[in-house]
Amino acid sequence: MNIEKALSVVSSDKTMVRLHLAHWVAGGNIKVITPTIEDDFQEQLKSIVEDQLNKCDGLTQSDYNVVGANDDTLETANFHKYEQRVNAVLDAIDVPNQKFRFANDNFDFFIYEFCYDDEDNNAKKVFVFRRTKKFKSFKKGFIGHFVEGHFKKIIENGLLGNDGLIDLIVYDEEIAILQHIAFERIFRLSNEFRELAEEVLKNDTFNKKIINFSELKEAALNNRSYIKRLSKLDSTNTATLFLKDLQKTKVVVDELNLDIDIDLKSNQMQYRDETQLGNFINLMQDAYYKTLIGNMPGLDERR
Repeated sequence: MNIEKALSVVSSDKTMVRLHLAHWVAGGNIKVITPTIEDDFQEQLKSIVEDQLNKCDGLTQSDYNVVGANDDTLETANFHKYEQRVNAVLDAIDVPNQKFRFANDNFDFFIYEFCYDDEDNNAKKVFVFRRTKKFKSFKKGFIGHFVEGHFKKIIENGLLGNDGLIDLIVYDEEIAILQHIAFERIFRLSNEFRELAEEVLKNDTFNKKIINFSELKEAALNNRSYIKRLSKLDSTNTATLFLKDLQKTKVVVDELNLDIDIDLKSNQMQYRDETQLGNFINLMQDAYYKTLIGNMPGLDERR
């Protein structure tokens, strides 16, 4: 993502700022409320986003990795890969609800919209997302401040608020991710990860070559971390690569002392219990390696 261009849209004096509050409802639908906001609050939102964009400018950008993000790196996701989910939210902004039937603290995230019309009257929009803070401790309590020695109660309940951070940016069909886990939760990607993982595990080679594969599959699909790792294999052919030549795989298993039984006569492996699950997932990801110079074996945990 071109951070400088996004920043120029946010910072322009001609930019209009809108605030949207979004809430996922039953059936995977989303409701959006667009309240009016005062000028000083618009400037505050500008300031928050400008500060965050300036911190991103100059960071190394890398492709979004479902396993996790590297420090001091700005992740960018392929907009078209997540287009359906992202557009479900952006389309809901165009038809905001006038009324809502849920409590203030049920909103899932804020969207800050920055819209600027250039000289050719083309609208440029930056959408900034931030998950809401659940001030549940104030549901039955109070909040206030001191004014000249007097404590003034501000509100009793229904408190909505946020901080000076942002989670992700959508601009010019690009997604920049500042908070890795927030991207997945805002767009509710867990179901998508599971579907991709299930598709990988449908390969009939697993059933033929791994004894008790059904138990392995069930255990893997009950583990969020393994689901995400398997989902990365949806467009590759590496998932069953370790099963094509079990003689070669046995060399790896023996050298790394992995707790996996391989019967070369029957040309099969055996899954015994969940203590072996991580090793099987690593083999599916082809995550074991040997260094070129030192010839040292290792495991790439970010595969």
